[in-house]
Amino acid sequence: MNIELGKNINTREMETKIQEFWDSNNFWDNDVKSGKEPFCVMMPPPNVTGNLHMGHALDNVLTDIICRYKRMCGYDVLWQPGTDHASIATQLLVERDLSKRGINPRSLSKEELLKTAWAWKAEKGGQIVHQLHTLGVTPVWGRERFTMDEGLSRAVTKLFVKMYNEGIIYRAKRLVNWCPKQQTSVSDLEVETREEHGKFYYFNYPLVDGGVIEIATTRPETLFGDQAIAVHPENEKLKHLIGRRAIIPLTDIEIPIIGDEHADPDKGTGAVKITPAHDFDDWEVGVRHNLTPLCILTPDAKLNDNPVVPEKYRGMDRFTARAEIVKDIDAAGLLVKIEDKVIPTPYSERGGVVVEPYLTDQWFVDTSKLAPDAIRVVESGLIKFMPEHRYNLYMSWMHDIRQWPISRQLWWGHRIPAWYDADGNVYVAETEADAIKQAGGKELTRDNDVLDTWFSSALWPFSTLGWPEDTPELKKYYPTDLLYTGADIIFFWVARMIMMGMYVMGDVPFRTVNFHGLVRDSKGQKMSKTKGNGTDPLTAVDKFGADALRYWVATAPIGTDLRYSDDEVKRGSKLLTKLWNAAKYVLMNLTDFEPDTAPQIAIENRFIEDRWVLSELNKTIAEVRKHLDKYDNYNSRAAIDTFFYDVFCDQYLEFIKDRFWSPEKYSAQSKIAAQWTLFEVLRAVIGLYAPFIPFQTEELWQKIYKPYEGGQTLHLTAYPAVDSVRDTDVSQMQIALDILKNIRGLRTERKVGNGAKLETLTIPAETPAALHGLIKSAARANNVVLGDAIDFVVAQMPTKGE
Repeated sequence: MNIELGKNINTREMETKIQEFWDSNNFWDNDVKSGKEPFCVMMPPPNVTGNLHMGHALDNVLTDIICRYKRMCGYDVLWQPGTDHASIATQLLVERDLSKRGINPRSLSKEELLKTAWAWKAEKGGQIVHQLHTLGVTPVWGRERFTMDEGLSRAVTKLFVKMYNEGIIYRAKRLVNWCPKQQTSVSDLEVETREEHGKFYYFNYPLVDGGVIEIATTRPETLFGDQAIAVHPENEKLKHLIGRRAIIPLTDIEIPIIGDEHADPDKGTGAVKITPAHDFDDWEVGVRHNLTPLCILTPDAKLNDNPVVPEKYRGMDRFTARAEIVKDIDAAGLLVKIEDKVIPTPYSERGGVVVEPYLTDQWFVDTSKLAPDAIRVVESGLIKFMPEHRYNLYMSWMHDIRQWPISRQLWWGHRIPAWYDADGNVYVAETEADAIKQAGGKELTRDNDVLDTWFSSALWPFSTLGWPEDTPELKKYYPTDLLYTGADIIFFWVARMIMMGMYVMGDVPFRTVNFHGLVRDSKGQKMSKTKGNGTDPLTAVDKFGADALRYWVATAPIGTDLRYSDDEVKRGSKLLTKLWNAAKYVLMNLTDFEPDTAPQIAIENRFIEDRWVLSELNKTIAEVRKHLDKYDNYNSRAAIDTFFYDVFCDQYLEFIKDRFWSPEKYSAQSKIAAQWTLFEVLRAVIGLYAPFIPFQTEELWQKIYKPYEGGQTLHLTAYPAVDSVRDTDVSQMQIALDILKNIRGLRTERKVGNGAKLETLTIPAETPAALHGLIKSAARANNVVLGDAIDFVVAQMPTKGE
């Protein structure tokens, strides 16, 4: 074999060349008509206008390792790619871009904004897909979908209508989390609670028939929407006031004092103001006591012009109004005291402002009708969570699940398929023509709201396969097999996919969910834009190559956080260098070896060290496949590393050196047996590592093995399998390993380096003769003698001139 590998490899140049080779051949396409067993994975769709971050790298590299493995095991693999329209995120970017160009987004019509957004998507949308290519991942790119493409939009509309007709989607006036900045509702999951230093205000409300009742509140600005004051019915100090009436400060409006268990006798004064339109707990109290919710805020969180709001405060920002109201209550002699207090404060994750409980007409999914099946399939094990402790997190949320508000007051997204007549009657239909038909020909106006992004994402496992059509892909690949994702979206996405999958398909959307950990910086802090400690994966790829980054991704056990630093990724670079140099060393010893013509040496006739390394290889293959079959990338990679570094490089290559350096001491078959073993083991190592470091393994296979095997790519060859022929009796090998271990210990004790030559090595007299040669070679000894115990004499270093 006259094959030369360069001394050094230009990693990025090599990876770019191989990626172009893969892309031009469409090696990763699925074949729905094949008789192969299917394996299907859904790509968590990244935001269409986004850029690649380390979270994407984790999702996609971990998935790719398994997909490459399954492909090499003969499965028909469909890894479904796509992007998400990311309603709020994309709208923000488009509006920001318009503002930079001197265009006020509010000056444009909805149609003009949508046209701008689609143009933006066309320009920017392919960026993240291109970046994913750089990592060497292997989805079926020809099947790429977008959550607002024609087919998926049709699926969204059809399902909305079905769920509405079956009473699972409904429209109601409800209190929702409201982002005043974006002027849209947000779900509970899109609200971030922060502990902030605030104030607890104590006020006196005058009683109509004389006296006062003291209440405590953190939100004085909402008092004009008060509909009652509540005290606990068993509060001995205050229950006598139940049934009386109080006057809202700064007004002449009377409100009742009611008895309700919501009022905690041990908190504040024991009396609380009830503002049903601006507090979730108060809303529930209002429902129990038939109170009318009264909204006193505008959508942008200013006090509105409701007649109950004194004219002075109308148009004031909520926080400005708070300060003015407190000042005026104090002037009226009704302020008792103000306490400093740490207050849990809800913020809109996207808008970055304090969320308001706000009363609006919204569309909801009645999740109470979907949750039981979603709980059952996880409890029964039909869906497996890894790591297993995520089960408890999922269950705690599902058993206390709230209604899902799905309407958003935005212009970018799936428009809600509902129309209204002049009297406010609603008609839900797949098309406007169907709605008009329902309305008996009346003139209709379409609902302006769009759907929560996560609604369309919840359909991803079946809508991308062709639903609502009964496609061959849907029949073959649903349910899917595996999902890699972060635990931070277990409720946003995973739970909702399970609910929708069970409702629409009557089956689970996937069988296993692997929740990876977070990517943290070298100090263990979570990466974030605000901290400025994020690392662009493409920067890491430019520095070290995609293979090195991929190797690093596989160094974290399932579910554990992963720390990023250049030094950590360099571990992957060191492996690549080690593998390249090992291949060069093997080829150096195969210059007079041709697999097509070299005489075959049966394994049972090879030297014990040859048989031993092949036996260890068999064990490694079995262990690696066991872990990969369980989607355990970490332990499978670790098993390959142990074999490659410890068994093959550190031991076997040392054992056989003498057979190449001093062939006259051995039989004619000795060298050929070692050459066959080197050739076979290196091929297995390349195959084992292929899913993890696909670029370099492809390069090595193309140069060394393709001429003898044929085929186009390593990644469509068979994954190394256990071969019983490799299992021969190598029990004596343990004797040699123990002796060599003792020699290393003696070297350490005598401070003799492992590279120092030994003039004479004494080994136990009972050591089998078949082991003498390999012990001598591995121990770097000139002579081996038999004795009572292990000992050695260090060879003299030649002096200058000798």
